[in-house]
Amino acid sequence: MAPREIVDADRLRGLLEEIGRTFRKPARLFLTGGETMVWRGLRASTMDVHFAFEVEPAHHDAWLQCLRGLKERLSVSLEEAGPGDFIPLPPGWEGRARHAGKFGSVDVYLFDPWSIALARIERGHARDFADVRALIAADVLDPAELRRHFEAILPAYGTMSVKADPRRFRSRLESVLAAP
Repeated sequence: MAPREIVDADRLRGLLEEIGRTFRKPARLFLTGGETMVWRGLRASTMDVHFAFEVEPAHHDAWLQCLRGLKERLSVSLEEAGPGDFIPLPPGWEGRARHAGKFGSVDVYLFDPWSIALARIERGHARDFADVRALIAADVLDPAELRRHFEAILPAYGTMSVKADPRRFRSRLESVLAAP
């Protein structure tokens, strides 16, 4: 298998256009990771395109075949993953997805930025912290509102798994918010 190529804004748009050309049924594709930063112009590139989707059950197999084919043909790393895989989603997350465009029959959305930010804070990588700070600097996120969403999910986060560490999560939030 060939190594995957870095995804910049042009490659991301090209991927979405190819999805729209290849898959001819209605679908909703949610971008859920670093590619949202690329789409917003807050980062030059990402290694992977993380996503979630909604498609009619009758078209599910065709959707997966489409994505598998494009993953190979375009040498793009596609990973089905979203913030809800790592943290409880904050109340109202569904209404905060931003429509990014329609590509053929596929509506593409940027997933709720609060959920993305909280999942990145929980993961705790330096790149994640930089992304959250960039979202704050670009006025996509407000620090006080981020803290409010954090407090809303913290009780459920603490019961998610043995790995969930509410104190570490809070410490990471404070670190992100304390930096200039």
